[in-house]
Amino acid sequence: MEKKNTFHPQCVTFSQMNLIFNARIYYRRLTTWTRAYIVSSYFGIGTAEDLFDRLYLESLEIGKIAQIIFGRVYSEKYSQYTCQYAIAFRELIDAQLNGDAEAVNRSINRLYQNVAERAEFLEALNPYWGKEEYIGLFNEYIRLTVENANAIAAEDYRKDIELYDSLTAHTNKMGDVFAQGVYDYITSGQHTPDSLNGECITAEQMNVIYDIRMFWFELVTWIRRYMLSRYLGISSVEEVSARLRQVPVDYTNSLRQVFGEQVATDLLEAINAYLDLLEDFITAQIEGDIDEIDGITRLLYENADQRAALISSVNPYWDYNEWRNRLYNNLRITIDESTTLLAKDYARNIDISSRLLDLAEDTSIYFAQGLYSYFSSLQDNTAI
Repeated sequence: MEKKNTFHPQCVTFSQMNLIFNARIYYRRLTTWTRAYIVSSYFGIGTAEDLFDRLYLESLEIGKIAQIIFGRVYSEKYSQYTCQYAIAFRELIDAQLNGDAEAVNRSINRLYQNVAERAEFLEALNPYWGKEEYIGLFNEYIRLTVENANAIAAEDYRKDIELYDSLTAHTNKMGDVFAQGVYDYITSGQHTPDSLNGECITAEQMNVIYDIRMFWFELVTWIRRYMLSRYLGISSVEEVSARLRQVPVDYTNSLRQVFGEQVATDLLEAINAYLDLLEDFITAQIEGDIDEIDGITRLLYENADQRAALISSVNPYWDYNEWRNRLYNNLRITIDESTTLLAKDYARNIDISSRLLDLAEDTSIYFAQGLYSYFSSLQDNTAI
């Protein structure tokens, strides 16, 4: 099927950008909760059933994205497929835990069969989604997920980190294919890319925004994994710490492309100071040093003030008070996350982890809106 309209690489509108980002983030969140469920099953971080409930609910979200376009009946049918996938995955983990190789193979076959059925359904629903492309993308996702589960089970944490990074990169491809198919469907025959009106940015700028936006997800993800390594011995502290420290490096490297060297350097220094303080805070909690905890907490909030001032100073579309409130909320909840892990209050900790992901998504939206406006204003000034 020839595509009538594709995203124009030189003119991506705000609504198109959001469509792409929402699809990418859905698969990113699915991966996050899948790993959380695996860790819970193998190491007892919260009850596996509670984590499966989170994974199951996340599986429903893609149907909600499609509902406004294809209607309730079709979106509910697709949600049934995604939930069946989640159930088959739970059976796979159960079989692994029981050492039942035959059941493991049956569950893996069910996962692949589910993907084939979903692909056929989607192609029939929307001719701009190709069955074979979908199967190829999701089969690779299954392969990486199963390998990741095996690495966690074998406590091969270096491999776990590598596979998780591969999974998150692959989710971008999956999100792009989903978003492109939706866009082609709703715009087919309505206009050509050259007739797009209003503000827009290039695809390259869009991807810069996405890379920067994902900082908030990456930070939440790797801080949690660092806490798990410190409090519960899940993974090597040194390896997870090194991966956590890479998050602000990638973030500021992307910012450097937009705002220059000095801004990137100052922010990297401030974020590394935040991570240093967080590591000291965890140490103080483990040692039960109340005075140290209080002192570090005060320094953490001062660091949040500094970061809010830095980031709001470089873009007129970002407000200092807004950033300060967001960083304070993130810090408060992150401290709660650390405290509940220390206390082994896993049920509450899971809720906190979910809130941090939601806050990361909301903050990343605010960040993306500001960057989109910034890029658009630059292009408007160039045109003048």
